[in-house]
Amino acid sequence: MDRLLRVAGGCGLAFLLVLGVVAVLPRGVRDAVPNAVIGGAVLVLGALGARRAVKASR
Repeated sequence: MDRLLRVAGGCGLAFLLVLGVVAVLPRGVRDAVPNAVIGGAVLVLGALGARRAVKASR
């Protein structure tokens, strides 16, 4: 259960990190980046974090 909470926390952190980076970008760039790209980045970062958490627990 502890591992699951860590993975969920990592996914949440990745989500906030991507949103923070997008918020810092100039408005023209933010408007040009599709929402699917942002969502994809969150999923990739979450998957990488989950993979790392699983490897660390072994």
